Amino acid sequence: MTATPSLVLRGGESVLHFAGGPVTLHRPDKEHRIPLAAISFVHAEGRSVAIVLTASGANEPTIYRVADADEAAALAFADAVTAALPEDPAPDGAALVVTSAPRAPEPAAGSGGVPRKAVVAAVAAAVLLIALAVWAARG
Repeated sequence: MTATPSLVLRGGESVLHFAGGPVTLHRPDKEHRIPLAAISFVHAEGRSVAIVLTASGANEPTIYRVADADEAAALAFADAVTAALPEDPAPDGAALVVTSAPRAPEPAAGSGGVPRKAVVAAVAAAVLLIALAVWAARG
């Protein structure tokens, strides 16, 4: 069995994450955990991706959209999730989605776990302390 690489698709204020299991959609106000069995299909068109959930009967399917993404990344993301979908999806995908308050965003890769704003603030504080020390030594 091969491991699925972790994919991240950013679009506007939304971030989709897929690593072989549920798709996670992070938005500023909510986080949605979407099991693969809840997904009917994923469609990439231009710079947007639509995750369409399964729906039973006369119910309209729930659709999660992410716009303003990189076009090639949107297509790759849709293809990867589509390839992982089960043959027998759940009849009512919306019932399987778990929605919660958003978690703090993860630091960017290679940043050593320290958010950029913290680094900028630390550098600014260090420069200020050095300037004060030089000023005090002159006076």
